[in-house]
Amino acid sequence: MKIISLIFLLAFSVYAQRLDGGNLPAIRVGNASISPGKIDSLVKQLAQAQAPGQNLPPETMTQLRWAVIDNLVGQELLKAEIAKQGLKADAKKTDSLIALFKKQFPSEAVFKQELKKSGSTEVEFRQKIENQLLADQILEKKIPYPKDPTPQDKKNYWEKHKNEAILSDSISGVRIVLNIAKGESAQAIQDKKDILKGYAAQVRTKKANFPALAAQVSEDPSAKKDGGAMNNFLPKDQGPEFVNAVKNLKVGEISEPFVQGGNKVVIFMLYERNDGKFESYEYKIDYILRVEAERSRQLAIKSYLDQLSKAYKVQYLNKDYMPPEAIGQ
Repeated sequence: MKIISLIFLLAFSVYAQRLDGGNLPAIRVGNASISPGKIDSLVKQLAQAQAPGQNLPPETMTQLRWAVIDNLVGQELLKAEIAKQGLKADAKKTDSLIALFKKQFPSEAVFKQELKKSGSTEVEFRQKIENQLLADQILEKKIPYPKDPTPQDKKNYWEKHKNEAILSDSISGVRIVLNIAKGESAQAIQDKKDILKGYAAQVRTKKANFPALAAQVSEDPSAKKDGGAMNNFLPKDQGPEFVNAVKNLKVGEISEPFVQGGNKVVIFMLYERNDGKFESYEYKIDYILRVEAERSRQLAIKSYLDQLSKAYKVQYLNKDYMPPEAIGQ
Protein backbone atom coordinates (compact mmCIF):
# COMPACT_ATOMS: atom_id res chain seq x y z
CA MET A 1 0.00 0.00 0.00
CA LYS A 2 1.25 3.42 -0.88
CA ILE A 3 0.72 6.14 1.71
CA ILE A 4 1.28 9.47 -0.04
CA SER A 5 3.07 12.01 2.15
CA LEU A 6 0.87 14.83 3.42
CA ILE A 7 1.05 17.19 0.47
CA PHE A 8 0.14 20.81 -0.04
CA LEU A 9 -2.85 19.72 -2.07
CA LEU A 10 -4.53 18.74 1.19
CA ALA A 11 -3.68 22.08 2.77
CA PHE A 12 -4.76 24.33 -0.09
CA SER A 13 -7.77 22.88 -1.87
CA VAL A 14 -11.33 23.73 -2.82
CA TYR A 15 -13.60 21.11 -1.31
CA ALA A 16 -16.72 20.46 -3.38
CA GLN A 17 -20.06 21.25 -1.74
CA ARG A 18 -22.75 18.87 -3.00
CA LEU A 19 -26.48 18.42 -2.38
CA ASP A 20 -26.57 14.70 -3.17
CA GLY A 21 -25.23 13.47 0.14
CA GLY A 22 -21.64 14.16 -0.82
CA ASN A 23 -21.04 15.89 2.50
CA LEU A 24 -22.44 13.12 4.70
CA PRO A 25 -19.60 11.22 6.39
CA ALA A 26 -18.03 8.44 4.38
CA ILE A 27 -15.37 7.82 7.04
CA ARG A 28 -15.00 8.72 10.70
CA VAL A 29 -11.62 8.89 12.45
CA GLY A 30 -12.14 9.41 16.16
CA ASN A 31 -14.32 12.52 16.32
CA ALA A 32 -13.39 13.72 12.80
CA SER A 33 -15.45 13.05 9.69
CA ILE A 34 -14.39 12.77 6.04
CA SER A 35 -17.05 13.33 3.39
CA PRO A 36 -17.32 11.84 -0.11
CA GLY A 37 -17.37 15.39 -1.49
CA LYS A 38 -14.01 16.15 0.07
CA ILE A 39 -12.50 12.91 -1.20
CA ASP A 40 -13.87 13.28 -4.73
CA SER A 41 -12.69 16.90 -4.98
CA LEU A 42 -9.15 15.99 -3.94
CA VAL A 43 -9.04 13.02 -6.33
CA LYS A 44 -10.08 15.31 -9.19
CA GLN A 45 -7.44 17.90 -8.29
CA LEU A 46 -4.73 15.27 -7.94
CA ALA A 47 -5.67 13.79 -11.33
CA GLN A 48 -5.51 17.23 -12.96
CA ALA A 49 -2.13 17.87 -11.37
CA GLN A 50 -0.75 14.57 -12.71
CA ALA A 51 -2.24 14.81 -16.19
CA PRO A 52 -3.43 18.34 -17.04
CA GLY A 53 -6.22 18.35 -19.59
CA GLN A 54 -6.36 14.56 -19.83
CA ASN A 55 -8.82 11.93 -18.63
CA LEU A 56 -7.05 9.24 -16.63
CA PRO A 57 -8.20 5.61 -17.00
CA PRO A 58 -10.82 4.43 -14.45
CA GLU A 59 -8.35 2.08 -12.78
CA THR A 60 -5.91 4.96 -12.27
CA MET A 61 -8.67 7.14 -10.81
CA THR A 62 -9.55 4.31 -8.43
CA GLN A 63 -5.95 4.06 -7.25
CA LEU A 64 -5.88 7.84 -6.73
CA ARG A 65 -9.06 7.59 -4.67
CA TRP A 66 -7.54 4.92 -2.42
CA ALA A 67 -4.37 6.99 -2.04
CA VAL A 68 -6.33 10.13 -1.10
CA ILE A 69 -8.44 8.19 1.41
CA ASP A 70 -5.36 6.61 3.01
CA ASN A 71 -3.79 10.05 3.16
CA LEU A 72 -6.82 11.69 4.76
CA VAL A 73 -7.31 8.90 7.29
CA GLY A 74 -3.60 8.93 8.14
CA GLN A 75 -3.71 12.70 8.48
CA GLU A 76 -6.57 12.56 10.97
CA LEU A 77 -4.92 9.80 13.00
CA LEU A 78 -1.70 11.79 13.21
CA LYS A 79 -3.60 14.97 14.13
CA ALA A 80 -5.23 13.10 17.00
CA GLU A 81 -1.84 11.80 18.17
CA ILE A 82 -0.31 15.28 17.87
CA ALA A 83 -3.07 16.66 20.09
CA LYS A 84 -2.66 13.84 22.60
CA GLN A 85 1.09 14.45 22.88
CA GLY A 86 0.62 18.21 23.02
CA LEU A 87 3.22 18.76 20.30
CA LYS A 88 3.95 22.25 18.97
CA ALA A 89 5.45 23.01 15.57
CA ASP A 90 8.70 24.94 15.21
CA ALA A 91 7.66 28.49 14.28
CA LYS A 92 10.75 29.11 12.13
CA LYS A 93 10.23 25.93 10.12
CA THR A 94 6.57 26.80 9.68
CA ASP A 95 7.43 30.32 8.47
CA SER A 96 10.03 28.92 6.09
CA LEU A 97 7.64 26.38 4.59
CA ILE A 98 4.89 28.94 4.14
CA ALA A 99 7.33 31.36 2.51
CA LEU A 100 8.46 28.61 0.13
CA PHE A 101 4.86 27.87 -0.79
CA LYS A 102 4.03 31.55 -1.36
CA LYS A 103 6.89 31.79 -3.86
CA GLN A 104 4.82 29.63 -6.19
CA PHE A 105 2.44 32.57 -6.61
CA PRO A 106 3.16 35.80 -8.52
CA SER A 107 2.45 37.96 -5.48
CA GLU A 108 1.14 37.97 -1.92
CA ALA A 109 -2.17 39.33 -3.21
CA VAL A 110 -2.60 36.38 -5.61
CA PHE A 111 -1.78 33.95 -2.79
CA LYS A 112 -4.46 35.49 -0.57
CA GLN A 113 -6.94 35.47 -3.43
CA GLU A 114 -6.38 31.75 -4.05
CA LEU A 115 -6.56 31.06 -0.33
CA LYS A 116 -9.92 32.82 -0.21
CA LYS A 117 -11.17 30.75 -3.14
CA SER A 118 -10.31 27.59 -1.20
CA GLY A 119 -12.56 28.75 1.64
CA SER A 120 -9.66 28.90 4.07
CA THR A 121 -8.04 31.63 6.15
CA GLU A 122 -4.35 32.29 6.70
CA VAL A 123 -4.72 31.10 10.28
CA GLU A 124 -6.25 27.82 9.09
CA PHE A 125 -3.63 27.45 6.40
CA ARG A 126 -0.85 27.93 8.95
CA GLN A 127 -2.45 25.32 11.20
CA LYS A 128 -2.50 22.82 8.34
CA ILE A 129 1.18 23.47 7.62
CA GLU A 130 2.01 23.03 11.31
CA ASN A 131 0.13 19.72 11.30
CA GLN A 132 2.09 18.71 8.21
CA LEU A 133 5.41 19.40 9.94
CA LEU A 134 4.37 17.64 13.13
CA ALA A 135 3.05 14.62 11.21
CA ASP A 136 6.37 14.35 9.36
CA GLN A 137 8.18 14.71 12.70
CA ILE A 138 6.22 11.86 14.29
CA LEU A 139 6.63 9.58 11.29
CA GLU A 140 10.36 10.25 10.93
CA LYS A 141 10.88 9.50 14.61
CA LYS A 142 8.91 6.26 14.43
CA ILE A 143 10.01 5.20 10.94
CA PRO A 144 13.24 6.96 9.87
CA TYR A 145 13.86 7.65 6.21
CA PRO A 146 15.94 4.91 4.52
CA LYS A 147 19.66 5.47 4.15
CA ASP A 148 21.16 5.69 0.69
CA PRO A 149 22.30 2.34 -0.74
CA THR A 150 26.00 1.76 -0.11
CA PRO A 151 28.40 0.39 -2.77
CA GLN A 152 28.37 -2.91 -0.87
CA ASP A 153 24.55 -2.99 -0.86
CA LYS A 154 24.57 -2.64 -4.64
CA LYS A 155 27.24 -5.30 -5.11
CA ASN A 156 25.34 -7.69 -2.85
CA TYR A 157 22.20 -7.16 -4.94
CA TRP A 158 24.18 -7.76 -8.12
CA GLU A 159 25.65 -11.03 -6.85
CA LYS A 160 22.18 -12.24 -5.95
CA HIS A 161 20.54 -11.26 -9.24
CA LYS A 162 23.27 -11.16 -11.89
CA ASN A 163 22.13 -14.44 -13.44
CA GLU A 164 18.84 -12.71 -14.29
CA ALA A 165 20.58 -10.20 -16.55
CA ILE A 166 19.81 -10.60 -20.26
CA LEU A 167 22.93 -10.23 -22.35
CA SER A 168 22.58 -8.38 -25.63
CA ASP A 169 23.82 -5.33 -27.53
CA SER A 170 20.69 -3.40 -26.53
CA ILE A 171 20.62 -0.34 -24.32
CA SER A 172 17.97 1.79 -22.62
CA GLY A 173 17.85 5.47 -21.86
CA VAL A 174 16.11 8.80 -22.34
CA ARG A 175 16.59 11.43 -25.01
CA ILE A 176 15.70 15.07 -25.56
CA VAL A 177 15.16 16.17 -29.16
CA LEU A 178 15.15 19.64 -30.71
CA ASN A 179 14.08 19.63 -34.36
CA ILE A 180 16.08 21.29 -37.13
CA ALA A 181 13.96 23.23 -39.61
CA LYS A 182 14.67 23.01 -43.34
CA GLY A 183 17.40 25.47 -44.27
CA GLU A 184 18.25 26.29 -40.66
CA SER A 185 21.65 27.97 -40.29
CA ALA A 186 24.72 26.40 -38.70
CA GLN A 187 24.55 29.03 -35.97
CA ALA A 188 20.94 28.15 -35.17
CA ILE A 189 21.90 24.48 -34.89
CA GLN A 190 24.80 25.38 -32.60
CA ASP A 191 22.40 27.43 -30.47
CA LYS A 192 20.23 24.34 -30.05
CA LYS A 193 23.28 22.32 -29.02
CA ASP A 194 24.03 24.98 -26.40
CA ILE A 195 20.45 24.79 -25.13
CA LEU A 196 20.77 21.01 -24.77
CA LYS A 197 24.08 21.44 -22.95
CA GLY A 198 22.21 23.65 -20.50
CA TYR A 199 19.56 20.99 -19.95
CA ALA A 200 22.25 18.37 -19.36
CA ALA A 201 23.92 20.65 -16.81
CA GLN A 202 20.63 20.98 -14.93
CA VAL A 203 20.35 17.20 -14.67
CA ARG A 204 24.00 16.73 -13.66
CA THR A 205 23.62 19.31 -10.86
CA LYS A 206 20.35 17.64 -9.77
CA LYS A 207 18.31 20.74 -10.57
CA ALA A 208 16.17 18.73 -12.98
CA ASN A 209 15.02 15.18 -13.61
CA PHE A 210 15.86 14.00 -17.12
CA PRO A 211 12.55 12.25 -18.01
CA ALA A 212 10.51 15.10 -16.53
CA LEU A 213 12.61 17.60 -18.46
CA ALA A 214 12.21 15.58 -21.65
CA ALA A 215 8.43 15.55 -21.22
CA GLN A 216 8.48 19.35 -20.94
CA VAL A 217 10.95 20.44 -23.60
CA SER A 218 11.59 17.62 -26.09
CA GLU A 219 10.11 18.14 -29.55
CA ASP A 220 9.71 14.41 -30.05
CA PRO A 221 5.88 13.99 -30.14
CA SER A 222 5.95 10.91 -27.90
CA ALA A 223 8.04 12.55 -25.16
CA LYS A 224 5.08 14.10 -23.36
CA LYS A 225 3.68 10.61 -22.79
CA ASP A 226 6.81 8.56 -22.16
CA GLY A 227 9.32 11.17 -20.96
CA GLY A 228 11.63 10.51 -23.89
CA ALA A 229 12.18 6.88 -22.88
CA MET A 230 13.90 4.51 -25.32
CA ASN A 231 13.83 0.98 -23.97
CA ASN A 232 15.90 -2.05 -25.03
CA PHE A 233 16.90 -0.96 -28.52
CA LEU A 234 19.99 -1.44 -30.66
CA PRO A 235 22.04 1.75 -31.11
CA LYS A 236 22.83 0.78 -34.72
CA ASP A 237 19.11 1.05 -35.53
CA GLN A 238 19.33 4.76 -34.72
CA GLY A 239 22.07 5.45 -37.24
CA PRO A 240 25.84 6.07 -37.13
CA GLU A 241 25.62 9.47 -35.40
CA PHE A 242 23.77 7.87 -32.50
CA VAL A 243 26.20 4.95 -32.27
CA ASN A 244 29.16 7.31 -32.16
CA ALA A 245 27.54 9.53 -29.52
CA VAL A 246 26.74 6.75 -27.03
CA LYS A 247 29.49 4.16 -27.59
CA ASN A 248 31.68 5.42 -24.72
CA LEU A 249 28.90 6.44 -22.34
CA LYS A 250 28.75 4.86 -18.90
CA VAL A 251 25.38 4.19 -17.31
CA GLY A 252 24.06 7.42 -15.77
CA GLU A 253 26.04 9.67 -18.14
CA ILE A 254 24.63 12.10 -20.71
CA SER A 255 25.98 12.41 -24.24
CA GLU A 256 27.22 15.58 -25.82
CA PRO A 257 24.60 17.13 -28.13
CA PHE A 258 24.74 15.64 -31.63
CA VAL A 259 22.90 15.96 -34.93
CA GLN A 260 20.96 12.82 -35.84
CA GLY A 261 19.65 12.17 -39.31
CA GLY A 262 20.22 15.75 -40.35
CA ASN A 263 16.88 16.87 -38.91
CA LYS A 264 17.28 16.92 -35.14
CA VAL A 265 19.71 17.74 -32.34
CA VAL A 266 19.77 15.18 -29.54
CA ILE A 267 21.15 14.47 -26.09
CA PHE A 268 20.84 10.98 -24.64
CA MET A 269 21.13 9.75 -21.05
CA LEU A 270 22.15 6.09 -20.76
CA TYR A 271 20.13 4.17 -18.16
CA GLU A 272 21.12 0.60 -18.96
CA ARG A 273 23.64 -1.30 -21.06
CA ASN A 274 22.93 -5.03 -21.24
CA ASP A 275 26.52 -6.23 -21.32
CA GLY A 276 26.53 -8.29 -18.11
CA LYS A 277 28.94 -5.97 -16.27
CA PHE A 278 28.08 -4.72 -12.77
CA GLU A 279 29.02 -1.15 -13.70
CA SER A 280 26.37 -1.10 -16.42
CA TYR A 281 23.61 -2.09 -14.01
CA GLU A 282 24.71 -0.12 -10.96
CA TYR A 283 22.49 2.86 -11.81
CA LYS A 284 19.42 0.63 -12.09
CA ILE A 285 20.31 -1.34 -8.97
CA ASP A 286 20.57 1.90 -6.99
CA TYR A 287 17.05 2.81 -8.13
CA ILE A 288 15.67 -0.65 -7.29
CA LEU A 289 17.15 -0.58 -3.79
CA ARG A 290 15.74 2.88 -3.12
CA VAL A 291 12.28 1.79 -4.28
CA GLU A 292 12.43 -1.33 -2.11
CA ALA A 293 13.53 0.69 0.92
CA GLU A 294 10.73 3.21 0.41
CA ARG A 295 8.19 0.40 -0.02
CA SER A 296 9.34 -1.10 3.29
CA ARG A 297 8.98 2.30 4.94
CA GLN A 298 5.46 2.73 3.55
CA LEU A 299 4.50 -0.67 4.96
CA ALA A 300 5.94 0.35 8.33
CA ILE A 301 3.93 3.58 8.21
CA LYS A 302 0.78 1.56 7.44
CA SER A 303 1.52 -0.66 10.44
CA TYR A 304 1.99 2.37 12.70
CA LEU A 305 -1.25 3.96 11.47
CA ASP A 306 -3.04 0.67 12.12
CA GLN A 307 -1.75 0.87 15.70
CA LEU A 308 -3.04 4.43 16.04
CA SER A 309 -6.43 3.32 14.73
CA LYS A 310 -6.84 1.19 17.87
CA ALA A 311 -6.70 4.36 19.96
CA TYR A 312 -8.66 6.55 17.52
CA LYS A 313 -11.35 4.38 15.98
CA VAL A 314 -11.61 4.38 12.18
CA GLN A 315 -15.06 3.66 10.70
CA TYR A 316 -15.72 3.24 6.98
CA LEU A 317 -19.40 4.11 6.56
CA ASN A 318 -19.55 3.85 2.77
CA LYS A 319 -18.16 0.73 1.07
CA ASP A 320 -17.35 2.76 -2.07
CA TYR A 321 -14.85 4.73 0.04
CA MET A 322 -13.13 1.82 1.73
CA PRO A 323 -9.79 0.89 0.12
CA PRO A 324 -8.48 -2.66 0.00
CA GLU A 325 -6.33 -3.18 3.11
CA ALA A 326 -7.82 0.02 4.55
CA ILE A 327 -6.08 1.63 7.50
CA GLY A 328 -7.52 0.32 10.74
CA GLN A 329 -9.17 -2.75 9.18
